[in-house]
Amino acid sequence: MNILKCTKCNAYTLKEKCPECDSKTFSPKPPKYSPLDQYGKYRLIYKKEQLL
Repeated sequence: MNILKCTKCNAYTLKEKCPECDSKTFSPKPPKYSPLDQYGKYRLIYKKEQLL
């Protein structure tokens, strides 16, 4: 069982939907690091676009 975080109200819960605002929840943990990251190139491009 993992702790999940609400995308709207930033509340923590164990359920798939937030009990306060009925929004979808997600895992607040970052993805595992891998030197063979398949999507690292796309993540860097996205990051650069956000800074412009």
